[in-house]
Formats: sequence, structure tokens, C-alpha cells
Amino acid sequence: MNDDLTPHIDDILDALGDTSEKEVTREELEKELKKFIEYGVPLDHAKQTLIKKFGGSYVPPSSERMLVADLEPGRNSVHVLCRVLHISPKDITVKGENRKIFYGILGDESGSISFTAWNDFELEKGAVVEISNAYTKEWQGETKLNLGDRTKIEKTDASKIPESSLEPKEFKVKDLRSGLGSVEVTARILELNKREVEVDGKKKNVFSGTLGDETGKAQYTSWHDFKFKEEDVIKITGGYVKSWKGIPQITFDEKATVEKVESSTISKKDIAPQKLLMYELVEKRGAMDVKVEGTVLEIRKGSGFVMRCPECNRTLQGEECSIHGSVKGVEDLRIKLVVDDGTGVVSGILDKASTEKLLGKTYDELKKMSETEGTESIVEEMNTLLFAHRISLRGNALGDAFGITILAKDAALADIDMDAKSEKISKELEEIS
Repeated sequence: MNDDLTPHIDDILDALGDTSEKEVTREELEKELKKFIEYGVPLDHAKQTLIKKFGGSYVPPSSERMLVADLEPGRNSVHVLCRVLHISPKDITVKGENRKIFYGILGDESGSISFTAWNDFELEKGAVVEISNAYTKEWQGETKLNLGDRTKIEKTDASKIPESSLEPKEFKVKDLRSGLGSVEVTARILELNKREVEVDGKKKNVFSGTLGDETGKAQYTSWHDFKFKEEDVIKITGGYVKSWKGIPQITFDEKATVEKVESSTISKKDIAPQKLLMYELVEKRGAMDVKVEGTVLEIRKGSGFVMRCPECNRTLQGEECSIHGSVKGVEDLRIKLVVDDGTGVVSGILDKASTEKLLGKTYDELKKMSETEGTESIVEEMNTLLFAHRISLRGNALGDAFGITILAKDAALADIDMDAKSEKISKELEEIS
């Protein structure tokens, strides 16, 4: 290959990453790039054309060091100087092949960013590294740094990023988001679970559950026994944040500082569900224990009686679970719907209890109705009672490429009683006059 074109081919391959739907080789790219150059097409324009042809997006590369706070999706040939705040291995399957990757958080004086390393670069927590020829992508609305085959990493002097530049920053629970490193959070422990795992051949206790403050709730995982209990209010200094489908999770270990504080600082009664407009929920891309209200636009296919896997609770397709194969299903009841509040749209999945509550009928009554009038009668009942009515939903909101889905643990009709409201207004006017 022409050495002069090598870095430009690298830029194209970085921009394509693993998103290209068309297979392409370096030789093919070189041949096409040469052809453009022979026809007098400017180099940057030629590269952009090839990237678009094979399904990528192009951002001009930069050899200068960038701060992680300035990184945006779609940038290639990224050069950063960072400290490794967290790193963990993960086994995945890519195109039918098992592969080990690494994910974690990098930080510099400007902030932190999540990363995925597609090779073992022998990164260690706490190390300061200079990374070149990385690339960025968008994942669940956030910028993520990818370290690929052409990425180069060199360990460097730790003093290049002083520890003081990564001092913990204070956050409220509602502001936690994936990729934050070295955070400080004060919250009440609402749920505490203990389990035993094996790490490097040794058994270790891990503590997890739910915590919250007056702004919201989040999940947590502690890899060290700090001796806190349920209902304790604790101050965590030095944790980092990742998320699953938009729900934040703060993780901390023995390198963090955890101290109990006066329980009166966060009253349990103040830890209520977040009341959000739907556009706010869409922007957050998920949250734990939220409450929304809107108009039912649609009762979706899949509502009514369903069969679930007894092992993982997934909905069966026929008699097959996508994880456990052929199983004897357990019958369940649900409603799938779409709700709009004028600012945005979310989906909702209501469990058995919420479905019974909304329809005003027990599971057994609905089952008998289904047997005597047909399964379609249940969906007709749902449409009659719910379509075009206002409804409030409470539960965990999960975000993915298809939008936001609330797994509702509570639901209620929220239509305004116009007669009652009119009567109330009339009485208020009488009192004024």
C-alpha cells in the first residue's frame, strides 16, 4: 500500500468502525481513493464520499490532544491523555465468534467518558495513558470512546494528570449519568442485598440495592463491606457511574470513602417518585421510579394473557424462551400501551396487578370472560376503558433505540371530572362574592 495513503485509509476505517453494512478491505479503499485523487477530487472530499458509501459518518481528524469534555460522536483519530478510573472485562459474541473486550471510564482535568477497548491493551485502574487514533460513537445518547485495532496506547508519567484534577464532584441522584467518575453522593439506603461472587478464583461479598435522595433513586453496587445498613444515610466519595437502559448505577470499592451522616438530612418521606414530563424522560433516556401522566393513544399488540418463562419471566414465543429454550410457560396478564402528554410519547407495560386495577376486574374474572367471549374481548375491554383517557403510570423507565418504556408497577385513570371541577369553581366564586 502507498505509505502516503495509509493514515487516510486508517481514518476511513476508524469512521466506519463496525457499523458498515458492506464488507470493505484496505486494498479496495486504497484503489477507490487513488481513483478519486487521479480525477482531481480533494482528499477530504474523497474520504468523506467513501465513508458515506460504506455507511459511516465523517469528521475531520485531529492529531492534537483533546479534552474528554469536548469529544463528540463521529470523531476519528482522537488523541487524549487520561487516567483509567475504572476497567472491567466482558465476554461478548461478535458475528458468531466469542470475544473478550474491556469497558470502563477514563478521566482528565475536564471530566470523564465511558470507553470500550476491543483489544487487551493491558490497562490498569489508576494508570495515566496517552491514547491516539481512537474514535467516538454515540451510545444511548452519550459519547463513548472506542479503542480499536489501530489505536495506540502508551503509559506515561502520572503527574501529567494531577490527582487534584480528578477530585470528586458532588451530585444529586437525579443528575447521575453513565460515564461520571469520582463522584460524591449523599443518599439513604432503601434496599440492601448481599451476594457472593468469585473474583480471580477467590470468593467475595458484593452489596447492592437501591439508594435515594429528595431528587430521585438509583441503583448501587459496593465491592467492599462498609458496614452500612438499610435506612442509613451515607456519603459516598469516589464512586463512578454506569447505567443500564438509562437507569444510573453508582459503583464503589475499598478505594472510595463511605461515611454515615445524620439520618435527618434525607427523610424517607421526601424520597418520592420523580414526576416528569415525557420530554424530560426522553432526554434522560431512562430513570428509576418515575411518575408520568398522559393520554392513551394505543393499546398495543401483545396485550392480554401471555405465557412467561418460569426461569427468567420473559414472554414466550409459542413454547420457546429465547434464553432457556422449550419450557412449560406460566400464564400472566398485562397491558401494553402508548401514552402522550403533549410534550412527548412513551410506551408502558402494566403488570397483572395494575391491569386488574385499571380494568376493575380480577384475573379470574378476565380469564372467564376470555373463555366465554374469546380472547379478543379482553383487548376490546381495554380499548373501551382506556383509549383516549388520561392515565398516570409509575415505575422504572428503560431507554433503548426504540424509545422509552415504563415498566409500570402502579397505574390509575387520571381523567379530570369536569362536573366536579365546575362545581368547585362555582363554590369558590360564591365565597369571593
